[in-house]
Order: sequence, then structure tokens, then C-alpha cells
Amino acid sequence: MNLRENIFALAQAYRMHIKEAVNANELGLNGMHVRCLHAIANCPQCTANAIVNQLGRDKAQIARLIKDMLDKGWLEKHASEFDKRSQILSLSSSGKQIQQQLVKLEKQLEQSFKSGLTTQELDEFSRISSKMLANLTEHSWE
Repeated sequence: MNLRENIFALAQAYRMHIKEAVNANELGLNGMHVRCLHAIANCPQCTANAIVNQLGRDKAQIARLIKDMLDKGWLEKHASEFDKRSQILSLSSSGKQIQQQLVKLEKQLEQSFKSGLTTQELDEFSRISSKMLANLTEHSWE
């Protein structure tokens, strides 16, 4: 396999294992749901704009995602104490449960990925993959 194929295969295997582990299809959970759950869990006083900035997606896509997650009962929203026009998003009890399950599963999956690798190999992978990501963000493909 070449580098591109390895990257896609690794990403696909990761997504597939997470989806299977949390019964994602049953819950209607996709990758953006996962990223959004993590973003909200790690952002005090989280707003839709904060999610847009953190995930690098457009406002309309995040608005649809938030609406879907509210409809599923994974999120709650409340008016901000500081700006009544702004809505603060937080995880509901079921959203917290899903997010905690995801964190646990991601840690287990990370241990599986690391299996058989030395600390030096993991450090090298981290260094190289960070450089690759930086290269992609630095270059414009227009």
C-alpha cells in the first residue's frame, strides 16, 4: 500500500471500530456528531459559533447538526447569562452518557493501535503525522 492508501485505511478502520463499538447506526451517530459531542463537552459556555470555529465547518452545517442533536435529546440549550441573544449548548444526560462511552472506546481503540509499537515508533509517527498535517494546512490547492 502507498501512503495515501495507508492513511485512508487507518482512518476508515478507526471510524468503523468506533461506530461498531457504540452501535452508531442504531443511535444515528456519525463522525460529525462525535466531533460535536467532544467539542461541547470540552467547551464551557459553548455556543454554535464556538463549534463552527473549533470544527472548521460552515454555520449552516453546524446549525443542522445542532438541531439534529437537540431532536435526538443529546443536547440542551439555554440563553446565555451574558448575552440573551446567544444560546449556550450543553450535553444532556444521554449526550453525556454517549460522550463518556466514546471517550472510553477511543482510549481502548488507541491502545489497540499502539499494540506492538515502541515508544520511539509512536513518537516518530506523531512527529511525522503532525508535519504532514501542517503541510496540508500551509498549502493552498487552488
